[in-house]
Amino acid sequence: MTLLINKEQLISELQQAFNTAYPFLKIELFAPKHGLPPGPADQGRLPGNLSLQEVSPHLPDGVVDLPETMRIQELEDIFSDRYGLHLQVFRKSGNLWLETTMTANWTLKLQNEHGREISC
Repeated sequence: MTLLINKEQLISELQQAFNTAYPFLKIELFAPKHGLPPGPADQGRLPGNLSLQEVSPHLPDGVVDLPETMRIQELEDIFSDRYGLHLQVFRKSGNLWLETTMTANWTLKLQNEHGREISC
């Protein structure tokens, strides 16, 4: 699966494309904190109606490959390094969405499968 990245794209459109590929995972974007990683889940979370250019003014258009073998940390690093976007992956757990910070070394496939097992 690949994600197309462009300046006019809304955060919600990026989220929807990701969630289509991995239905038991979701991504949230956060405002940068002077070069520090985002804080607790709701602090600095950006609304879905912002364009990617509003979040990262010098954002280049591009493509991000999302193989099942990609680790969560790799995905987060790509978005930060290439696009200046600070995102966090969450996994579905029943009716809740859990941060994957403790399992950032898991692959997208493993995270998604674990979310499916817990939620079904």
